[in-house]
Amino acid sequence: MRFAFVVSMWFPFGGMQRTLLRIAEACVARGHAVDVYTGEWRGERPAGVGVVELATRAVSNHASNDRLAAAFAAAVNGRGYDCLVGFTKIPGLDVYYAADPCYAARALLHKPFYYRWGSRYRAFVRQERAVFGRGLDTDLMLIAHQEQAKFMRHYATEAARFHLLPPGINRARLQVDDPAVQRAALRAEFGIDAQAPVLLCIGSGFRTKGVDRAIEAMASLPDGLRRACRLLVVGDGKRRALQALVKRRGIAEHVVFCGVREDVAAFYRAADALVHAARSENTGTVLIEAMLCGLPVLATGNCGFAFHVRDADAGLVLAEPFSQPALNAALASLLTSARRPDWAANGPAYCDRVDLYSLIERAADVIIARGERNRGRHAARA
Repeated sequence: MRFAFVVSMWFPFGGMQRTLLRIAEACVARGHAVDVYTGEWRGERPAGVGVVELATRAVSNHASNDRLAAAFAAAVNGRGYDCLVGFTKIPGLDVYYAADPCYAARALLHKPFYYRWGSRYRAFVRQERAVFGRGLDTDLMLIAHQEQAKFMRHYATEAARFHLLPPGINRARLQVDDPAVQRAALRAEFGIDAQAPVLLCIGSGFRTKGVDRAIEAMASLPDGLRRACRLLVVGDGKRRALQALVKRRGIAEHVVFCGVREDVAAFYRAADALVHAARSENTGTVLIEAMLCGLPVLATGNCGFAFHVRDADAGLVLAEPFSQPALNAALASLLTSARRPDWAANGPAYCDRVDLYSLIERAADVIIARGERNRGRHAARA
């Protein structure tokens, strides 16, 4: 069969983007053809998967999504695709992979009432309803299971349309030959003493991922611990405000912005704690990756995968709503607690007994089954 995937933008360091490509490659490995339609493809193009760039640039994200919807519909019309798979909310999809939380629910909870009068809110809700609205025929793949009730509440979505997927942790990405050697080598790269406590933040979009919160928590540590501690920030984001913050808090020499790195497994081994104080996080793959690598985790409770940290007893999860003093206290506790060895051991043990890995195969199953249901239907639109 032939499948068309669509996403607003593809870039190599995006978690959802990496998942898209892995699902596409899994479909190709089963004998099917996949083309990815996108407004922009950054990075090397994959072998065996087609890439088609569409003209979608606009003055706002929601306008760009509307342009993507129109361009995608025109591009696939009459091409004989058996399944249209969306990773961005646009109308007319057969299958949608929900990487983001329910927008309507989040706006209701976190925005003032007058925000819902604006054109941005109305546009995003319209786009969300075009995927989740009652009476539609779009199959919905969900990795943050707690979001199902929110979509059903706001859009009366039928429960039968949801396919609840496990996390898609890529074990191969996290393997290293010798963790102790990797730990020493990466610390040497950044001039960090072997005994220094090292905190790790991983993710692109620094404000959303709460890097500023982690910086404030590090700056609040007791004097001796603060002077010894180092923070490594891995990912892509706006640095200027954060660089001003670390300078103002007197810890500029203790924080390193490492940029986008492919050797993320080495960072998990080199660190002593992952701090993920996200403002919004539908899932939080980094939480499970850290657990798998034996790294204690400190996370905000709004992360979709935070329950794995609790269930594994692999670190600390903050209660909602967020409190900076609570994060400050939790970080000091995480770094000094006698339970650190237990947290480090509990993470890998949990990851060995729970299915955290089959998302890609399960997603490919959903797409292939839908393609078999409506094989050739899109060819009839020509």
